[in-house]
Amino acid sequence: MKKIAVFYALALGVLTAGAQAQSILIKGGKVHTLADMGTLESADVLVVDGKVEQVAPSLNMPADRVIDAKGKVVTPGVIAPISELGLVEISAASGTNDHAVTGESIGSAFNPVPAYNPKSTLIPFNRAGGVTSAVVFPAISTWDSAAVEAQRVFAGRGFAIKLNGEFDSVEAEDVAQKAYLGEAGAQLAGGSRANAYAKIENALNEAKEYRDNRAAIRLGEWRELNYSLADLEALQPVINGTEPLLITANRASDILAAIELAKTYNVKLVLLGAAEGWMVAEQLAQAQVPVVIDAINNLPISFSSLGARLDNAALLTKAGVKVAISGPDYASTHNVYLSRQSAGNAVAHGLSHEEALKSISTNVADIFSLSGGTLEKGADADIVVWSGDPLEVTSYPEQVLIEGEPQSLVTRSTRLRDRHLKPSKGHDFGYRN
Repeated sequence: MKKIAVFYALALGVLTAGAQAQSILIKGGKVHTLADMGTLESADVLVVDGKVEQVAPSLNMPADRVIDAKGKVVTPGVIAPISELGLVEISAASGTNDHAVTGESIGSAFNPVPAYNPKSTLIPFNRAGGVTSAVVFPAISTWDSAAVEAQRVFAGRGFAIKLNGEFDSVEAEDVAQKAYLGEAGAQLAGGSRANAYAKIENALNEAKEYRDNRAAIRLGEWRELNYSLADLEALQPVINGTEPLLITANRASDILAAIELAKTYNVKLVLLGAAEGWMVAEQLAQAQVPVVIDAINNLPISFSSLGARLDNAALLTKAGVKVAISGPDYASTHNVYLSRQSAGNAVAHGLSHEEALKSISTNVADIFSLSGGTLEKGADADIVVWSGDPLEVTSYPEQVLIEGEPQSLVTRSTRLRDRHLKPSKGHDFGYRN
């Protein structure tokens, strides 16, 4: 048998360092590859050394572990496009919050990675909801008097994580800069949207000036700049077009202002919010600006979102805009797994099922240049086996793999449930046979 196993391994090219690679075979599920193969009603997925090796209707070969997915649904893992995972534990407990910059910095240099806690209890909680990766951003509250006093409109640098809870789970750093326009930007910048726009514009101008005169500036042979060298250094990938600028904006006119800003400075723009994005969908598509939206936001909770509607995702996608869907209240960290519920609601209002799945996986990976998001040869084996359609609220993950490693679905919530479902010895607590 060992010779046969080695033969199969050689045939697949999966032998490494003289030993058979670890392999998992997921059999018989309905597989949404979200790639060229589309959706297979019944197929097998072979995982080898953390990567997808093969997807086919039937694979008969030995594997270290076989997962029976018959009657189940297999998809890439959910990727949260916006979160504060590992930076916030309890919002009301300041000692557990590491998501905001302080001091005189405009915010762009703020790198929250050293504060990231991979052992946060919120990570297994969201992993049990099917989330395998997340983009983590710092944030500024409009209630933060220090931030308002400093007129800070940049929150800082985002990074990406795998939700395996390991100390090396940071997948990528500097995936995007985050800044505020619109109503939030106005509150942070002194009461006017124009102030927020000017703050970002001035920072980009000085970043370009610094880029073109770095040596003289560092030698003190240049005029005094308004922003710190650390902030200007952090903006270099943004003005060079290698790192996206994530800007919050909901009102249609604010969105157009952000598009104009990105065009003027040749910035790779990503919009967060875009409640009225459907009004300017053609302009977003023409400028190739992707959006991160809360697909169940249809309430005029501010004057910036009077035009919010439930078919926003469908209308944007129809126009050719790449859409990523977050959980309800896009700044939420505790419940980022609810992005699939938002995507399901988008389907109920015109978005195709395939596009909805992409909006919580493939599109997020594309927007932030991350691995994962598809099930095809060479992709990271971030895979979820669902009890049913993942866009149905009654479905749940039965198996979660991150880079080919099966993950625990135990959380504090499940421990509490199990503790109280089991009567203590000598007490039935009202339970009857």
